[in-house]
Amino acid sequence: MKKRYFMGIDVAKATFDFCLLSRSGACLWRGQFSNDARAIERFFHQLRAGGWKPEQIHFALEATGVYGQRLIAALHQAGLAVSVLNPAQVKYFALSVLRRTKNDTVDAEIIARFCRERKPLATRALRPIETQLKLLVHERESRVVEQTREHNRAKQDPYQIELPKLISRQRQQRLKQLQKELAQLDAEIDSLIANDQRLKTQSQLLCSIPGIAKLTAAKLLSELAGKEFQSARQLGAYAGLTPAECRSGYSLYGKTRISKIGNALLRKALYMPAAVARRWCKPLQPWIAILQSRKLHDMTWLSAAQSCANSSTLLSACLNTKNPSTLCWPLFPKPFDSQDRIYR
Repeated sequence: MKKRYFMGIDVAKATFDFCLLSRSGACLWRGQFSNDARAIERFFHQLRAGGWKPEQIHFALEATGVYGQRLIAALHQAGLAVSVLNPAQVKYFALSVLRRTKNDTVDAEIIARFCRERKPLATRALRPIETQLKLLVHERESRVVEQTREHNRAKQDPYQIELPKLISRQRQQRLKQLQKELAQLDAEIDSLIANDQRLKTQSQLLCSIPGIAKLTAAKLLSELAGKEFQSARQLGAYAGLTPAECRSGYSLYGKTRISKIGNALLRKALYMPAAVARRWCKPLQPWIAILQSRKLHDMTWLSAAQSCANSSTLLSACLNTKNPSTLCWPLFPKPFDSQDRIYR
């Protein structure tokens, strides 16, 4: 349905500021309501009382962690179109229109103007099992960070003062506890994926290529939950693995690097699979040989392998394609399309 109105919502911990624009850009209504269930329900009643049909409104708000989850869930439950935006896009859009004032009221209007002009795709509501998978994977990542920190502290340094036995014993106990918690989280993640047919099928497709096993597949599925891509190039752009050139005329000829404008956790999850694919994935061998013959830095072909090989397989998993390799080779000769939408 073509939307007649566009509402931008600026999310804070305790309140929501909103601004409703017409298709022509006129401001019809602005205000503020509390970040609680009753206030959200009262806001919907006021919206209908004002003569605006919520089904004709495109809602948009920035991704702000947990603060906007209650409102997003209410909008999805009501079957309304809502787009969760990348804050960087809104920030640079505000700079492009020469915004001079920064406050919640102006931010809500900027988000509404962005929604009216750019018309971003509506965000799909996560299934409960996808939400649980995302929480489990993120919790596991935090445990791994803690484990790495404790391992580094437990290392024997010849220049360190000898620690009391109590401290050494406590550190070893923490390491054992973290190892036990990681095993429990891994078991819960495996059980969650095994009990859902869609996640199980996607995980099996991801595990069919060299370098990706159950843990990496779980990380990728959690980060791509709710996302939709029309091509593997869009997925590569979302992960921040597309090339970023730095050239202008004849005077500026900088190095081409990966953009890193995208999901950092997705790039981290793809690093080791790309290193393995470089050695063991036969379809990539001729192409990697060409990159190595050009005396490129190791990170160049590694990021290229991340972008092309793995993004193709990830897309095939999302689409339930039987043969992931059919999506891989058409990517290589095509340059990066600057019109690709990075965030869905």
